[in-house]
Amino acid sequence: MTGELLPALLPETSKAWHAGQLDGEHLRVIQKFVRDLPDQVPPDEVEKAEHTLAEHAANLRPDQLEKIAHQLCLLLNPDGTFSDEDRARKRGFVWCGGQQVDGMSVGRLVADPELRSMLDAWFTTFAAPGMGNPADQTPTITPSAEVAERDLRSHGQRQHDALTALVRGQLGDPNLGQHNGLPVTVIVSATLHDIQSKTGHAVTAGGTRPG
Repeated sequence: MTGELLPALLPETSKAWHAGQLDGEHLRVIQKFVRDLPDQVPPDEVEKAEHTLAEHAANLRPDQLEKIAHQLCLLLNPDGTFSDEDRARKRGFVWCGGQQVDGMSVGRLVADPELRSMLDAWFTTFAAPGMGNPADQTPTITPSAEVAERDLRSHGQRQHDALTALVRGQLGDPNLGQHNGLPVTVIVSATLHDIQSKTGHAVTAGGTRPG
């Protein structure tokens, strides 16, 4: 390949990396620090801070370097001011790889303030103990104290089930329009042999196993 050589985005960190003075965790801390700074921070201040972190990385553990990075962030952005553009750069949701052997999936969500506030409002009601518990013979959204008390799910499990209820309630709604001529819902396919023999796995249109 030909063309003009571009300078390293993190010049001092690059030097320390090639000198063997830091490892992948040190690099992650510095990259996250720079990525999380708002656009309003002057480039020369970012460069100085990156230089400082690269120097400290040679003598500190990653967790110690993370504390230095936090202090620098407070110095460079003391009011904690972030614009909509700053947040837009970070928001998103991705699956972390494919389905695991048991069919479960791991994802990573970076929510903007609006989505966080809406999810918190939903979880406050629908992730409460006893609410929509799939372990109950007849899940309810008006659980009694007894139903709530016998709910053995963790906080995270209740939030998972509340999110399931939210999406399930929306899929198939005519107001969502269509996708490829079909309602927006889960499309599952299976072979006739698997259905008759009650074996095998159904597959969704997205290529995942629904259960």
